[in-house]
Amino acid sequence: MSEVVSIEGGPRGRTRKAILDAAMTVLADNSTAPLSDIAAAAEVGRSTLHRYFPERVDLIRALALHVHELSNTAIAEAEPECGPPLAALRRVVECQLDLGPIVLYVYTEPIVTSDPELSAFLDTGDEVIAEMLSKVSTQAATAPPGWARRVFWALLHAGYQAGKEDGTPKHRIVDAIMASLTEGTIRSEA
Repeated sequence: MSEVVSIEGGPRGRTRKAILDAAMTVLADNSTAPLSDIAAAAEVGRSTLHRYFPERVDLIRALALHVHELSNTAIAEAEPECGPPLAALRRVVECQLDLGPIVLYVYTEPIVTSDPELSAFLDTGDEVIAEMLSKVSTQAATAPPGWARRVFWALLHAGYQAGKEDGTPKHRIVDAIMASLTEGTIRSEA
């Protein structure tokens, strides 16, 4: 994708990263937060924020790429190709939960979803998760293509909500996601 810009080093890179990290925190809590709240959280002036991101849309696009990069890095660091598939899947669930609800925000933000090129780019990088899920999946042949992958991300969304709204501890969320992925959530009575 032509817009991908890695975070540069030095003071300029640190400031840009501070703004993106602040945006992750602020927008995860309040998706309509003004840029002034993000600038305050980043401990920079609003004019500084605008030097890096002239418009809100510029910040949101950069944030989407930043979160995508963090997600892919976390997946790689979880070493999904190592060990038994279920243990690897658990590590990936844990690392994605650590990113928090900003992942959901990025993938549902209208600025992102209305940009076909950006959306297509963001839909890459989790192929290893799809591979892992296919190894452990018991999904019925009637399930649509990509169903396990969609369920994975939906369960992470539920996990973010449980942690934020209910204060459920991370280990319980991970256990619930793993049980849902491997056993389902509803047992039919025969």
